[in-house]
Amino acid sequence: MTTSQLQTVWELCRQGFPLSADEAAARWEKGETYEPDWQLRVTREIERLIDRCNWEVNTRKRAA
Repeated sequence: MTTSQLQTVWELCRQGFPLSADEAAARWEKGETYEPDWQLRVTREIERLIDRCNWEVNTRKRAA
C-alpha cells in the first residue's frame, strides 16, 4: 500500500470507521477504487485522501 493509502486507512479508523478502513484497504490492494457508502459521514480531509488513493490506483492501472 502507498503512504496515502495507509494514512487514509489510519484516518478512517481514527474517526471510528474500522470496517470502512478494512474495505478500502482490501479494494486498493486489489487495484480497485474505493467509494464509501453514501451514508458514511467523513471529513473533507478524508474525502480528499480517498480521492487521492483512488487516483493512485487508476494511475497504476494505466501504467501497467
